[in-house]
Amino acid sequence: MIREQDVILLGTCTRTHGKQGEVQVVAERDLLDEANAPSFVIFNLDNILTPFRLLDWREKGADAYILSLEGMDSEEKARRLCERKVYLLRKDLTDDPEQELLTWGDLIGYEVLSAQGTRLGVIKDVDETTINTLFMLDNGAIVPAHEDLVTEIDSSEQRLYMDLPEGLEIL
Repeated sequence: MIREQDVILLGTCTRTHGKQGEVQVVAERDLLDEANAPSFVIFNLDNILTPFRLLDWREKGADAYILSLEGMDSEEKARRLCERKVYLLRKDLTDDPEQELLTWGDLIGYEVLSAQGTRLGVIKDVDETTINTLFMLDNGAIVPAHEDLVTEIDSSEQRLYMDLPEGLEIL
């Protein structure tokens, strides 16, 4: 059984594409890569994460993919997948099976500490509505979420260490 923590959101299946059962997925993240093409995509069908073998895929514009899936050989069959969330298995997105692939949203609940060990707060929300992603902390502070500022992520202790320019953490 596939669990929610095992997957990462790719996007939403918006419509069928052609008569051969292909579907169009509008991507929320650019996760498909020719070098590491996943074997499966996961659809949320009535709150059950259901895998489909990915036979082929191609980009359509800047933010969409056309997917060809095993067993989807007609427009009628493919129509059942429309308006559903589409996920990829996290383990398929990294070359190192020991490395955990995290999104900013996965860090909600993590304690944020400066590189010197000063507690800055706990991430209560992530604002991705602007070009600069922000961590909203429980004490009202706003901290920029950028991989260049993260020095360490301790998943077992749910701690995020950041090297922030002086004064930045008190926004």
